Amino acid sequence: MEEDKGKVKSLLKAIDILDALSAERRGLTLNDLAVKCGFPKSTTHALVSTMRDRGLVRQLPDGSYSLGIKLFEYGSAVSRGFDISAISRPYLESLSSLTGANSVISLLDGENAVSFDYAVSSSGVQILPEIGVRLPLHCTSQGKLMLAFMPEQKVRSLCKRRPMLQYTPHTITEQEQLSVQLEEIRRNGYAVEDGEYKVGLRSVSAPVFDTAGEIRYALTTIGFFRRVRSVDFENAIQATARQAKMLSAALGYAE
Repeated sequence: MEEDKGKVKSLLKAIDILDALSAERRGLTLNDLAVKCGFPKSTTHALVSTMRDRGLVRQLPDGSYSLGIKLFEYGSAVSRGFDISAISRPYLESLSSLTGANSVISLLDGENAVSFDYAVSSSGVQILPEIGVRLPLHCTSQGKLMLAFMPEQKVRSLCKRRPMLQYTPHTITEQEQLSVQLEEIRRNGYAVEDGEYKVGLRSVSAPVFDTAGEIRYALTTIGFFRRVRSVDFENAIQATARQAKMLSAALGYAE
């Protein structure tokens, strides 16, 4: 095999072809691929023929080429192998350090949000995160964030099956009021909880997306912020959104 300073040239060319196919929604002809990649047509043909035999590329009825099912299988295997706690740990710790508050990562489990990992700040009053506890969706920033990315019909169905209980004087218990908040969350790209689940506690959650652009997790900063309209809380919003964006990229999400 051809090698140049430890790099296999034929493999690099194969990757270039896969990149070219990935960038197109439609199939590409052999000539298109050769032009896009800058390879001789004979070299391109040899590469795509080999990858087609291995399922990395498929040939469409019109003779053009597109990505093969084998790549989907590889992607699924990578997703199964993700240890989200290990991947998210640096982002949780960084977020906690940046905000001086606790950070939590949660997922949607049925009709509740469930936090499964956290980092505790070394400064300020300590809050013990509710790891593994099923949190209501309508009054926590994690839950409202997840609701905001659901179809409206599913949100209404969930709220009917699961009463919107009042936990504090600030809890929203009416569907229409919640809908207004969810629209605001979609516009802002983050969700805020202002003492709605526990008096005195405030939090902000930002979405963590997977490779398909679907929300998979909520990254949250939570603490005894004096109010949501403060410099400290505004900094927490920005830091949470930034770390969630970087964690999404680490999981393979590309904007």
